[in-house]
Amino acid sequence: MTENIYPIYDRMMSREDKEHLLGQRGLMVWFTGLSGSGKSTVAMGVERELHARGILCRILDGDNVRAGINSNLGFCAGDRSENIRRIAEVGKLFVQTGIVTLACFVSPTNDLRRMAKAIIGG
Repeated sequence: MTENIYPIYDRMMSREDKEHLLGQRGLMVWFTGLSGSGKSTVAMGVERELHARGILCRILDGDNVRAGINSNLGFCAGDRSENIRRIAEVGKLFVQTGIVTLACFVSPTNDLRRMAKAIIGG
């Protein structure tokens, strides 16, 4: 199956080109904590402030993601890991496009957070 995959990264617009167009740098801020601890509430306040300053921003919220692209995942260790892996990959796309991305996920273990950081970079 992978023999039919032909990455085109070398022919795409660069991250720097996109950041220059937006006049900002893409980055990820990862909010972690227990369910109901206020991660999304804080992120929404940050988003409003960044918007007021003319900074393009996107929130990736655990509940919203689990209702969509991760709706097939449960809460066992393997599914939690896959949940974080997928959202890190999606977040990486936003960051590489020059968008400030606020991720709000329980991400309960250091290993999961390290995995996300390795995927996103930084």
